[in-house]
Amino acid sequence: MKKATIKDVAREAGVSVATASNAMNNPEIVKPQTRENVLEAAKRLAYVPNANGKRLRAKQTKAIGLFVNSMTGEFYGVLADSMNKVCRAHGYELHICIVSDIISIQSKLLDHSMDGAVIFWDAVGEEDAREMIASECPLVFLALREQGPRVSSVLFESREHGRIAAEYLYGLGKRRFLHIFGFHGNYDSEMRCQGFLEALEAHGIGRADVPILEGKFERMASYQEMRKYLQEGNPLPDAVFAANDLSAIGCIAALNEMGYRVPEDVSVMGCDDIDLCEYMSPALTTIRTHFQRIGTQAAQEMLRLIQGEPGRLIWQEGILVARKSCAISQSLHKEEGIP
Repeated sequence: MKKATIKDVAREAGVSVATASNAMNNPEIVKPQTRENVLEAAKRLAYVPNANGKRLRAKQTKAIGLFVNSMTGEFYGVLADSMNKVCRAHGYELHICIVSDIISIQSKLLDHSMDGAVIFWDAVGEEDAREMIASECPLVFLALREQGPRVSSVLFESREHGRIAAEYLYGLGKRRFLHIFGFHGNYDSEMRCQGFLEALEAHGIGRADVPILEGKFERMASYQEMRKYLQEGNPLPDAVFAANDLSAIGCIAALNEMGYRVPEDVSVMGCDDIDLCEYMSPALTTIRTHFQRIGTQAAQEMLRLIQGEPGRLIWQEGILVARKSCAISQSLHKEEGIP
């Protein structure tokens, strides 16, 4: 099959060649609808720009992009800061791009205004990733497992994090569990939940016996979901594992407002170990994911890809940090003869 050209894309989209080129290379001077029509036409024709020729003309930009859909929360600031330190040490600029749709990311990749891109956007699915990979721009994914000649992923060992939480809470004598999920489609949320439920199943606690609330990785959403759960008269768990620390903090606030004590009535555990955890009352038990390292690893991996090294998968382990928000159950005290 003949390879599609920019002329073919322009004809398919019903625009001039110049407009089609601008839609991909200078999107700010093209109407959003026109840009979307051109990109859709390029997708239908499987059009891929001659990236090698363009790089030869433009040489390196000495810029790396970080694509996110938000900068809210401690993680994003730490991620960007740690990436920037590596970039500056190697003579690169870090461009932070807060985008609201996949098309915006795809457009930036196609115009080759940066030497590589780190993608931390939860809505990017496998099909979206394939289209991004087709741009031939070096890519590092932080919330999707992908690997290729110019593609790497730097990921948390989130399934193991869920298993660690389950084993720890079960070891404290907990038998009635509740999980506060992030949101569907997010890699870390799905994997933490899966690991948590699998470990509990191994102890004879079925998935149907573990209520799951959707906290969206947010303090307020988790607070509202937990408060609603309690107001509806549902059974009180003796342990809660939240997909991240902000969700755990929201959960504790709801429990306190409803008259329950942490950890006397309910033990609560988070994940990530943000700075606030150790200053709470009670201090939050969590899993330290070393998320500050993710940015460093992502930037270092991007520099490898730019130098022509093959892509790979990099996993970041976590460790348990036991604090005051979890306590041994009274039943276990009696079993072990602890006063």
